[in-house]
Amino acid sequence: MIRNTVSGDILIIGIGNTLRRDDGAGWLFAEALAAHLRDAGLSVQLELHHQLTPEAALDAAELQPAAVVFVDASIAVDEPTLTPLLPDESAGAASHGLTPASLMTLMRRLYAVAAPGWLVQTPAEDFGHGEGLSAAAQRAMNSAVTIASLLISS
Repeated sequence: MIRNTVSGDILIIGIGNTLRRDDGAGWLFAEALAAHLRDAGLSVQLELHHQLTPEAALDAAELQPAAVVFVDASIAVDEPTLTPLLPDESAGAASHGLTPASLMTLMRRLYAVAAPGWLVQTPAEDFGHGEGLSAAAQRAMNSAVTIASLLISS
Protein backbone atom coordinates (compact mmCIF):
# COMPACT_ATOMS: atom_id res chain seq x y z
CA MET A 1 0.00 0.00 0.00
CA ILE A 2 2.42 2.64 1.19
CA ARG A 3 5.84 1.44 0.02
CA ASN A 4 4.91 1.44 -3.67
CA THR A 5 3.17 4.82 -3.62
CA VAL A 6 5.00 6.94 -1.07
CA SER A 7 7.96 9.11 -1.93
CA GLY A 8 7.45 11.55 0.95
CA ASP A 9 6.45 11.70 4.58
CA ILE A 10 3.74 9.55 6.04
CA LEU A 11 1.60 11.57 8.44
CA ILE A 12 0.29 9.55 11.38
CA ILE A 13 -2.37 11.27 13.47
CA GLY A 14 -3.07 9.65 16.82
CA ILE A 15 -6.39 10.61 18.39
CA GLY A 16 -7.10 10.19 22.09
CA ASN A 17 -6.46 11.17 25.67
CA THR A 18 -4.06 9.24 27.88
CA LEU A 19 -5.95 10.44 30.98
CA ARG A 20 -9.10 8.59 29.85
CA ARG A 21 -7.80 5.01 30.06
CA ASP A 22 -8.32 3.21 26.70
CA ASP A 23 -8.84 6.48 24.87
CA GLY A 24 -5.06 6.82 25.17
CA ALA A 25 -4.63 3.72 22.99
CA GLY A 26 -4.94 5.90 19.90
CA TRP A 27 -1.82 7.83 20.90
CA LEU A 28 0.13 4.81 22.12
CA PHE A 29 -0.68 2.72 19.04
CA ALA A 30 0.17 5.67 16.76
CA GLU A 31 3.57 6.01 18.45
CA ALA A 32 4.26 2.28 18.06
CA LEU A 33 3.11 2.31 14.44
CA ALA A 34 5.34 5.28 13.65
CA ALA A 35 8.32 3.49 15.21
CA HIS A 36 7.73 0.33 13.12
CA LEU A 37 7.36 2.32 9.90
CA ARG A 38 10.55 4.27 10.65
CA ASP A 39 12.34 0.99 11.34
CA ALA A 40 11.24 -0.09 7.85
CA GLY A 41 13.00 2.95 6.42
CA LEU A 42 9.99 5.21 5.85
CA SER A 43 9.85 8.89 6.72
CA VAL A 44 7.13 9.48 9.31
CA GLN A 45 5.66 12.57 10.93
CA LEU A 46 3.61 11.92 14.07
CA GLU A 47 0.92 14.21 15.48
CA LEU A 48 -1.12 13.51 18.60
CA HIS A 49 -4.51 15.20 19.08
CA HIS A 50 -7.23 15.00 21.72
CA GLN A 51 -9.76 15.58 18.96
CA LEU A 52 -9.60 16.46 15.29
CA THR A 53 -10.13 20.11 14.42
CA PRO A 54 -9.98 22.03 11.14
CA GLU A 55 -6.54 23.34 12.11
CA ALA A 56 -5.13 19.82 11.60
CA ALA A 57 -5.93 20.19 7.88
CA LEU A 58 -3.63 23.21 7.74
CA ASP A 59 -0.85 21.26 9.45
CA ALA A 60 -1.21 18.53 6.82
CA ALA A 61 -1.14 21.10 4.04
CA GLU A 62 2.20 22.41 5.25
CA LEU A 63 3.63 18.87 5.23
CA GLN A 64 1.93 17.70 1.99
CA PRO A 65 2.24 14.07 3.09
CA ALA A 66 2.33 11.16 0.69
CA ALA A 67 -0.08 9.24 2.95
CA VAL A 68 -2.16 9.95 6.07
CA VAL A 69 -2.94 7.34 8.75
CA PHE A 70 -5.39 8.12 11.55
CA VAL A 71 -5.28 5.99 14.70
CA ASP A 72 -8.17 5.96 17.18
CA ALA A 73 -9.53 3.69 19.91
CA SER A 74 -12.99 2.23 19.36
CA ILE A 75 -15.44 0.08 21.26
CA ALA A 76 -16.71 -1.14 17.87
CA VAL A 77 -13.71 -3.41 17.15
CA ASP A 78 -12.32 -6.49 18.90
CA GLU A 79 -8.90 -6.30 17.27
CA PRO A 80 -6.99 -3.57 15.44
CA THR A 81 -8.42 -2.86 12.00
CA LEU A 82 -7.02 -1.03 8.98
CA THR A 83 -9.43 0.42 6.44
CA PRO A 84 -8.98 2.79 3.53
CA LEU A 85 -10.39 6.18 4.36
CA LEU A 86 -12.82 7.74 1.93
CA PRO A 87 -13.47 11.48 2.16
CA ASP A 88 -16.77 12.58 3.69
CA GLU A 89 -18.26 14.92 1.11
CA SER A 90 -20.83 16.20 3.63
CA ALA A 91 -18.12 17.57 5.94
CA GLY A 92 -18.31 21.14 7.15
CA ALA A 93 -15.27 23.30 7.82
CA ALA A 94 -16.50 25.00 10.99
CA SER A 95 -17.05 22.06 13.31
CA HIS A 96 -14.76 20.80 16.04
CA GLY A 97 -14.43 17.13 16.80
CA LEU A 98 -14.25 16.13 13.13
CA THR A 99 -14.09 12.52 11.98
CA PRO A 100 -10.99 11.33 10.12
CA ALA A 101 -13.05 11.17 6.89
CA SER A 102 -14.30 14.74 7.26
CA LEU A 103 -10.78 15.98 8.05
CA MET A 104 -9.48 14.24 4.90
CA THR A 105 -12.18 16.08 2.94
CA LEU A 106 -11.05 19.42 4.38
CA MET A 107 -7.44 18.58 3.54
CA ARG A 108 -8.44 17.90 -0.05
CA ARG A 109 -10.89 20.78 -0.55
CA LEU A 110 -9.04 23.57 1.20
CA TYR A 111 -5.39 22.62 0.76
CA ALA A 112 -5.18 20.17 -2.17
CA VAL A 113 -3.73 17.39 -0.02
CA ALA A 114 -4.18 14.44 -2.37
CA ALA A 115 -2.64 11.78 -0.12
CA PRO A 116 -4.45 8.49 0.36
CA GLY A 117 -5.77 7.92 3.87
CA TRP A 118 -6.28 4.98 6.20
CA LEU A 119 -8.01 4.57 9.52
CA VAL A 120 -6.61 2.27 12.19
CA GLN A 121 -9.05 1.47 14.99
CA THR A 122 -7.82 -0.22 18.15
CA PRO A 123 -10.04 -2.03 20.66
CA ALA A 124 -11.20 -0.14 23.71
CA GLU A 125 -13.37 -1.04 26.69
CA ASP A 126 -12.78 1.58 29.37
CA PHE A 127 -12.94 5.35 28.76
CA GLY A 128 -13.11 6.26 32.45
CA HIS A 129 -10.79 8.71 34.17
CA GLY A 130 -7.33 7.40 34.86
CA GLU A 131 -4.19 6.18 33.17
CA GLY A 132 -3.36 2.78 31.79
CA LEU A 133 -5.09 0.49 29.34
CA SER A 134 -7.56 -2.34 29.74
CA ALA A 135 -6.29 -5.85 28.98
CA ALA A 136 -7.93 -5.79 25.53
CA ALA A 137 -6.38 -2.43 24.60
CA GLN A 138 -2.99 -3.53 25.92
CA ARG A 139 -3.08 -6.76 23.88
CA ALA A 140 -3.85 -4.71 20.76
CA MET A 141 -0.56 -2.80 21.12
CA ASN A 142 1.22 -5.96 19.95
CA SER A 143 -0.55 -5.59 16.59
CA ALA A 144 1.23 -2.37 15.64
CA VAL A 145 3.89 -4.34 13.78
CA THR A 146 1.18 -6.25 11.87
CA ILE A 147 -0.61 -3.06 10.87
CA ALA A 148 2.73 -1.55 9.80
CA SER A 149 3.36 -4.62 7.63
CA LEU A 150 -0.08 -4.28 6.05
CA LEU A 151 0.58 -0.62 5.27
CA ILE A 152 3.96 -1.39 3.74
CA SER A 153 2.85 -4.35 1.62
CA SER A 154 1.10 -3.87 -1.68
